[in-house]
Amino acid sequence: MRYLLVVSLVILIILGGITGYVLLFENSQQGELKEYVLIVEKGDNLYTIAKKLKSNGIIESEFAFVILGRLWGIDRKLVPTAYKFNNAMSVFKIVDDIANERIYTIKVTVPEGSTMYQIDKIFAEKGLIERGDILRVVTNRSIVEKYGIKSDRLEGYLFPSTYFVPFYYKGKPVEIVDMMVKAFFRKVNRVEYERMARDVGLTFEQAVTLASIIEKEAGKPKEEKYLVSSVFHNRLKRRIQLASCATVIYGLVDKGIWHDNNLKKWHLSYDTPYNTYIRVGLPKSPICNPSLESLKAAVMPANTDYLYFVSKNDGTHIFSKTYKEHMEYVRIYQIDYWKYRR
Repeated sequence: MRYLLVVSLVILIILGGITGYVLLFENSQQGELKEYVLIVEKGDNLYTIAKKLKSNGIIESEFAFVILGRLWGIDRKLVPTAYKFNNAMSVFKIVDDIANERIYTIKVTVPEGSTMYQIDKIFAEKGLIERGDILRVVTNRSIVEKYGIKSDRLEGYLFPSTYFVPFYYKGKPVEIVDMMVKAFFRKVNRVEYERMARDVGLTFEQAVTLASIIEKEAGKPKEEKYLVSSVFHNRLKRRIQLASCATVIYGLVDKGIWHDNNLKKWHLSYDTPYNTYIRVGLPKSPICNPSLESLKAAVMPANTDYLYFVSKNDGTHIFSKTYKEHMEYVRIYQIDYWKYRR
């Protein structure tokens, strides 16, 4: 009798072990592969998450998930975020992903020199926001003031980079903007940058504005940024208009009247707070979100007497000190160049 009881107990233990293994390490779900994005909301716990996974066909046993989750301690690590699972994954794999915070992210690349209008489009095309969402956030005065920036917008402070955006930020443009502004201030030490800006006669915000113009005007070699910077610094000191086409274009975009990507003569005399052909000094705010190199160039200009530069049509520019010299280069690299290519 005792022998039969021992044998029965051993069999039960073996069956229990097999069942536990299947529940924890294998997934017996059959049929079509299902994917599910688990959104962990504030207040969620192991039981609510287990129900979500079960009701969406990702796990079979809520009990197995809860027990393993407790053993892994994930009940103490739950924060609002998102994970992507499928019904071919074991409970062990699911719990391990949560324990190790392998959150579901979407890769978004914001190129250097992107404007807030372009950034809004980039994130909308990734399905993270609706068009206009980021524009509403970056022009919200109370949000701008939160970062201690003296401007009417966060243009210039949305750091261009490749981001792995938590899926949980979907529909949350405030969090997306905050992510980018914080990236800017991780790259730029505000106290140090403000000191460097002051040394060249600029405020913190003016330096970022100048960096944005340099970003749009400078050619391919990064060394050119420092030469372009010297031209603008020299013009600012002499109270000469910066005469940057990039600022004119931004003003037209901001007014909603830039449509065919073709800068016309009348555009240069159309007054906006960004038109540096008719206004002396810097525009009222940045015209794009500059690279780190352009930010450096704005406060570390090359030591030159240059006042002009013109494109050589190969991604580089030629610089000059006098208007006469400049006009000769305009004739060579612009007028004659394009005349012989018609």
